[in-house]
Amino acid sequence: MKTTETKQATPFMKIGAASRATGLSQYFLRQGCKDGTVPHIKSGTVYLVNVSKLLRQLDAEGGATE
Repeated sequence: MKTTETKQATPFMKIGAASRATGLSQYFLRQGCKDGTVPHIKSGTVYLVNVSKLLRQLDAEGGATE
């Protein structure tokens, strides 16, 4: 019997990775986690940003226009 390993994509990233993925500064993301404006969970002392929810939130606010 063959087994296949599937890797599930998670929307959560550490602040550094989320910064690279979104183009937002680490300072902005960290402050947003602290004041509750950036969707995240905290595991110990590490903030994990929900990047997909953050991008939907920014799109809904209409912050970026071309």
